[in-house]
Amino acid sequence: MSDIEGMRRATEELAESMALLSKSPYGSTVSAWRRFTASAHADGAVSRKQKELTAIAISLVKGCERCISYHVRSAITAGASDEEIMEIVFVAVIMDGGPSLAHAGAVLAAIEAHRAEEAT
Repeated sequence: MSDIEGMRRATEELAESMALLSKSPYGSTVSAWRRFTASAHADGAVSRKQKELTAIAISLVKGCERCISYHVRSAITAGASDEEIMEIVFVAVIMDGGPSLAHAGAVLAAIEAHRAEEAT
C-alpha cells in the first residue's frame, strides 16, 4: 500500500471506528464529543482553517496518522493551501524535533491523497 493509499485508508478507518462507537452503548458519549468538536472547530475569533492547521501540528506532535490525515483533509476543505499546511508542519518540528519530522512525510501523503479526492 502506498503512503497516499495509507492516508486515505487512515481516514476511512477513523470513520469506521467512530461509526462503530456511535452504534455501541457509548454512542451518546460519541455524540457529545462530536458536538463539542464541531463547536470548538467552528469559525470564531480564530478561523476554522487556522484551527485545522493547529490540529495538524498537534497531530504531528502526537504521532497520530489517522489524525494527520483527517485534519489535512479538513484543512484543505477549510481552504488551506499546501504551503500553509507545510509551514505549520515545520512549526511543529521546531517545537517537537525529530519525532514530528519523522511524520512530516505522512502530511505530504495526506495532502496528495486528499487533493486527489477534491479533484474528483
